[in-house]
Amino acid sequence: MKRNKRVIESALVASLLVAMATVSTNAASGVNTTVVNEVCTTEVTTEHQKALTAGIILSLSSYEKESSEEAGLVEATIEDGQHILVSSAEDTELSEEVETEAVVEIATEEVAEEVVNVEAETESEVETEAETEAAVETETEAVAETVEETEAATEAETTTETVAEESTEETTDTTEDNETATPSAGIILAVNANVAESNAEAEAAIAAEEAAEAEAAAAESAEWADKVMADVDDNMNIRSSADENSDIVGKLSKGDLATVVSVEGEWTQITSGNVTGYVKSEYLVYGDDANSLAKEVCSTVATVNTQGLRVRAAASEDAEVLKQLDENSTIEVATDAEEVEGWVAVKYTNDVVGYVSAEYVTVGLNLGTAKTAEEVAAEEKAKAEEEAKEKRAVAASADEVTLLGALIQTEAGHGSYEGMLAVGSVVMNRVRSGAYPNTIAGVIYQSGQFTPALSGQVDALIASGNVSSACKQAAQEVINGTEITGGATQFRSASSGYSGTVIGGNVFF
Repeated sequence: MKRNKRVIESALVASLLVAMATVSTNAASGVNTTVVNEVCTTEVTTEHQKALTAGIILSLSSYEKESSEEAGLVEATIEDGQHILVSSAEDTELSEEVETEAVVEIATEEVAEEVVNVEAETESEVETEAETEAAVETETEAVAETVEETEAATEAETTTETVAEESTEETTDTTEDNETATPSAGIILAVNANVAESNAEAEAAIAAEEAAEAEAAAAESAEWADKVMADVDDNMNIRSSADENSDIVGKLSKGDLATVVSVEGEWTQITSGNVTGYVKSEYLVYGDDANSLAKEVCSTVATVNTQGLRVRAAASEDAEVLKQLDENSTIEVATDAEEVEGWVAVKYTNDVVGYVSAEYVTVGLNLGTAKTAEEVAAEEKAKAEEEAKEKRAVAASADEVTLLGALIQTEAGHGSYEGMLAVGSVVMNRVRSGAYPNTIAGVIYQSGQFTPALSGQVDALIASGNVSSACKQAAQEVINGTEITGGATQFRSASSGYSGTVIGGNVFF
């Protein structure tokens, strides 16, 4: 490898000396020449040529010395040639042509001698030389590849610097003194830091919110742990003991909340409102399931905690006042309405939404409680009276002839026409007597008197429009003054045993 390298280096020296000679010859003829392969573009003069010759010789000497030391060769021949050449270059009395030829000749002879010596040394290594040449070629290719990679890296670095400069120009304000602001890299780092901090704060807020929700859910679950709801369409009986034949002490309706006292097989003892008793476990849901059912079947209400709370037409203190609510009263929340901060949407009517201040209400599920048997009976009675009142209101809107005709039809519609007139006469006799209400409607709907009127039969007949024309005619006659009972104000069935005037199937007295 080293011997082959020496051959190459010697050849290089020879080539350079030949080039130098060519430069010298051209200079001597007065022609301006460019240094070999565009290495230097300076015109060569006589003085320049001398200096150039000496410089090349010194460089070649140094180069040859390093190569000779590597190969362990003797440099005497080259050094002698160097001294001769330098001396020749310094001798100003020699002619330029002779000087140049002498230098070339001496150098060429020394190089040729060196080449012969190297070739002699490498004759026994011909096969090795081929391998060495291949290694040199591979090394050359590697160097070329390294150069290409270096150039590419340099180009990439240059591009990066250009982009960085452009980025800096775009993000930096220039002052009159051309002072530059903080580099864009610093700005980017600051922005990234702010973003990271914002993200951390957002994550912390989300984590806190999730923790609060989890805590609220856990508290809600604990609150409902011993609660039950009736999973029925209407209501279920509460009995005095765990026996289907025991007394009914109350009712647990759909939407009512109860607390578990104990579970005894198929029965669960509960307490709710003013009732404690037993219900069938199969009709109950417990704990979280009870909570879910409550949210499904119960409405949401706002309970007023101040006196005279105003319901407004819009979520504004300047909006129209629709009504005022008493303290502890409730109003249904319009859960489908748009939420407005600081306000609660409520149902003023089924079709109209109003708003109340959230500060003065407590929002929650409208949970009911069980009712005792006595409370259930009272409710049913009140409901019946309310329905009767509504029916009387409907009947009162009808004309007196139709109302009296309907009563006559329910009391004597299947009898004779005279029997119809007799019933109508009793009603009119009461109106005139002063001992009864002084109106036809007042007499007919008086409590404890005409059963068909109190049961709703009269109202239903009027509503259906099926009052017969004969009954209406009889009613009109008695209103006009016809009276066939002798002033009777009472009547009973003829089979009742009462004494009086029998007309049709009734006895009048």
